[in-house]
Amino acid sequence: MPKRSQLMHQRITLRLNQRREKPRRTWTTSVDGVGVGVAQIIEKQVLMVAKAMEDKLDEEISTLDCLDLDDLEVLRERRLQQMKKMAEKRSCWISLNHGEYTEIFSDKDFFSTIKASDLPLIC
Repeated sequence: MPKRSQLMHQRITLRLNQRREKPRRTWTTSVDGVGVGVAQIIEKQVLMVAKAMEDKLDEEISTLDCLDLDDLEVLRERRLQQMKKMAEKRSCWISLNHGEYTEIFSDKDFFSTIKASDLPLIC
């Protein structure tokens, strides 16, 4: 190899070796005077949230296990009312032309269309 390419090869090799030898930085913080890695802190937070969610689900399951027939009828009736309200909303949205592309040419028509709906979407 010519001398110049040997020097370039040596420099590249030296830089690669220097990069490999650099110690990796780890972020730490102090909790009660003890160094704890960020990953451990995140892990603890995730576990706390998971535990809270698990406790909430256990509570809901225990209340559902204690239901009798009258409670089930109340739940069915409540769900039926929710479904009826949603069907009414859908029919109202259809009557207001929701889900359709329309062109509005005048400002008056634009504002009357927007005011008529709770969920306006303008493209």
